[in-house]
Amino acid sequence: MHITNLIFKNFMGYKQLTLPKKMKQFPKGLILISGKNSYGKSTILEGVLFAFFGSKIFRGRNAASFITYGEEKAELTIYLTIDNIKYNIYRKWGRTGATTTKLFEWVKTSYREIKSFNIENFFEISTEQALNTVFVRQGEVEELANKKGAELREMIIDLFRLNIIDDALAFLDRESKNAKFNKEKLERKRVPLDRIEKDITDVELENVELEKKLTENIRLQKEHEQQISDFPSDDLISKLGGLYDQQKILEENSLAYKNDFQRKIKNTKLNIKDFEPLSKINEKISLLINEENDIKTLKETLDKRREATYKGLGKTKGRIDDSKKKIKKMEESLLFTTNENNAEVAQCPTCQNELTKEHYNEMVDNFNKEIEVSQEKVKSISKIIENLDLDINGKQNKLDYVKKQITVIQGLRNDYQNYQKKALDFNKAKEETNLFLAEHKTKFANTNPANIKTLSIEKKKLSTELTAIIKESKENRRKIEGNLNKIVELRSEVNQMKKLEKEIGEFEIDIDHISKSKELVRRFVTEYMVVKRLVKNIALTTNRYIKDFTSGQYSDLTIDLSGTKKTGLSLKIRDNFNGVLESIEVLSGGDKTALGIALRLAISELMSKIRPTKDSPKKNPKIDILLLDEPLAALDETRRERILKHLIKSKTFSQIFLITHTSIPTDINTHKIIVSKDHTTGISTAVFKRENIAIDSLLTP
Repeated sequence: MHITNLIFKNFMGYKQLTLPKKMKQFPKGLILISGKNSYGKSTILEGVLFAFFGSKIFRGRNAASFITYGEEKAELTIYLTIDNIKYNIYRKWGRTGATTTKLFEWVKTSYREIKSFNIENFFEISTEQALNTVFVRQGEVEELANKKGAELREMIIDLFRLNIIDDALAFLDRESKNAKFNKEKLERKRVPLDRIEKDITDVELENVELEKKLTENIRLQKEHEQQISDFPSDDLISKLGGLYDQQKILEENSLAYKNDFQRKIKNTKLNIKDFEPLSKINEKISLLINEENDIKTLKETLDKRREATYKGLGKTKGRIDDSKKKIKKMEESLLFTTNENNAEVAQCPTCQNELTKEHYNEMVDNFNKEIEVSQEKVKSISKIIENLDLDINGKQNKLDYVKKQITVIQGLRNDYQNYQKKALDFNKAKEETNLFLAEHKTKFANTNPANIKTLSIEKKKLSTELTAIIKESKENRRKIEGNLNKIVELRSEVNQMKKLEKEIGEFEIDIDHISKSKELVRRFVTEYMVVKRLVKNIALTTNRYIKDFTSGQYSDLTIDLSGTKKTGLSLKIRDNFNGVLESIEVLSGGDKTALGIALRLAISELMSKIRPTKDSPKKNPKIDILLLDEPLAALDETRRERILKHLIKSKTFSQIFLITHTSIPTDINTHKIIVSKDHTTGISTAVFKRENIAIDSLLTP
């Protein structure tokens, strides 16, 4: 991999940065990034990582914190070459969280966007691994040199993807758990075979009893069917029973009407012979009706006479009242006075003539006589009316008696006719019953009405019993069939239980195999992968660096894994001045830092070469550059010079970007990015300076 160009826009302290300028490209090899503290050296390396992996590579920081103050969005573009193919990665993001990430590939004459991609798959390295191998953070070398054995061991396992073993163990744990769960699940389903065999025996015995009952029911069914066939049909029984019931009802009605007629006739002077034939009573009723009409005629004549007499009485009483009124009027209106002849006179109120007292008295006497005559007439007329009333009442009483006689006799005639009709209906019913018996008597053993009801009840009872027998037979057949199916199911269950026991046994074998496999995996990781491969390779690769970095004092780094997981790795190094293997704890700070750089470079180098397991990625990571953030600060000038010279001649990494703010030895000539800053605006700038001096002279010892 080879980074050729980078472009920053509004990225932290860089408002606009293009390196190198004028369409030039970064060369391979070591490139130093120099400048004072807080000028923006680390920002260049962070920009490369941000462009590659996004803000997630920087824990605890969001993307907005990388945007230049006062700006709303930022952009990064990194041009690079991988396997002689040119690419560029473009990222743009804003403070609102909107992010655009694009990958372009050079095709013939222009860049074309790769629509679907995953950056980790593209580089064939995870973000976490890149952070721990490609990028060496400031102070990390010192931290690595001072790591405890357990921390170093865990770091190596994480970096070299040995967590695949943890995944394998986790997978085996899940498989073991699943196998145990499935075994327990099967065991919960397991039913003892002897219990199933007992169930089969019980069902078979039940079927024997059911077969016996079925045989008995078949016998009873035939017996009942024969008995029922001996009976008349339900229709004949029902019809005869209906005839008997109708005959009984009509007989009871006829008797009731007869008794009612006889009870009523007792209260009269008639007897039943008066109605036989019926014309006799009809003739009697006609005579009574004629008598009734005669009486009505006589009564009407008397009523007319009484009415005329009442009119005469009224007139006579009117004359009496009129005479009395005249007398009273004369008494009230005449005023007698004495005239010159000493005679009492008054003026007549009617004719206005003079009326003498004598004449007045004469008139009054005449009126009184007329009243007396009229009163006698009133008495005579009243007597006549009284006699007429008696005569009319007599006629009315006789008329009422005749009417009552007519009503009673007519009612009796109707009752007699109804009685005769009911008797006739009864006789017809008897005749209909006799005709039915004459036609079907052979089908009935006993035609007595009481026996017919018993016959119907007995037949219904037999039919009900037959229905129950048939139903029970069907139920028993169903039970037998169900039991046969159950026996088949139970025998199938026996086979299933045998199969299930076999499966349980297989799960037990699997659980045992998984347990042994887990032990083998653990031993393989500890004894083979870490001790025989990784640790050995790390030590050998580190040894290529350490002797040169420590001016020949130290070599032969050994990494011992004899400790536990808690104690981790034990590091020792040979002191060539006294020939003794020393623990790294006794090294000076500078020597520890030199060892840390050597170890760090060895780890990064091995990351691109070694495949710890068969399932590790078959391709090496495409990122084979190093981004070193001030790893030389704790070293003296001599050690810095040796390390820089080594990095210049190293062919392990295609490019190494190294930040330093310490002085560079005068005989170190390499490419540089020089960073500066405008303190009035806070904006950083950088320029790339290519060294034209031949570096080959530095490679000679």
